[in-house]
Amino acid sequence: MIHPDLFPFFKKLDRNNSKTWFNPRKAEYKEMHTFFSEALEELAVDVAAFDPAVERYLDNKGAVKTFRIYRDTRFQKSPIPLKTNISGLISASPEGPFYYVQCGPGDSMAGGGIWMPSSKLLSALREEISETYEELDALLESKAFSRVFPEGLNTENMVKTAPRGYTVDDPAIHHLRNKNFAAIRRFTDEEVTSPDFVELLLDTFEALYPLNNYLTRAWGRMM
Repeated sequence: MIHPDLFPFFKKLDRNNSKTWFNPRKAEYKEMHTFFSEALEELAVDVAAFDPAVERYLDNKGAVKTFRIYRDTRFQKSPIPLKTNISGLISASPEGPFYYVQCGPGDSMAGGGIWMPSSKLLSALREEISETYEELDALLESKAFSRVFPEGLNTENMVKTAPRGYTVDDPAIHHLRNKNFAAIRRFTDEEVTSPDFVELLLDTFEALYPLNNYLTRAWGRMM
């Protein structure tokens, strides 16, 4: 999945994080970026085999995307210009559920779902959850999901009480307070650099699929 020289490169970059150091080595990194991108394209085909939404969207521009190394430093006091990880995603639909992978020394993970949805999509997600929260509870508590994602859904940026239009005693309030509907699985450096990493990713994404399938239905409310 990753080029064998990528982690050593990132460790050097971590000690010399500047464009002055990086620019003469840009061609070297581009080769490793291409290696990752091609592997992600191949992985997307495997994901499409069990996720019909990905299969339908696979030929669209942006269905498979590898992110750039440059960080957005506009709002940071002590900006570090370059990332020391490589990441990408496989989309099931525009703005909808995705499968994500990130690889970097001590900073590797995979997972997905929906992250920071628009207000329109967030409203649609909450409508779906309000009506079918027991189904969401069941899939999150299933052995297949909890084995891979024992922490469940991400709980960053939750609203403090209840979102507009809902009450604190709503039986689905534990989900309705969420602004993100995503789960992650972390990996060691040894796992990422092992020959079995693609299999680990597929195991992760297959466990994630029921959540993405549920979220795809909610996304369909906007159509």
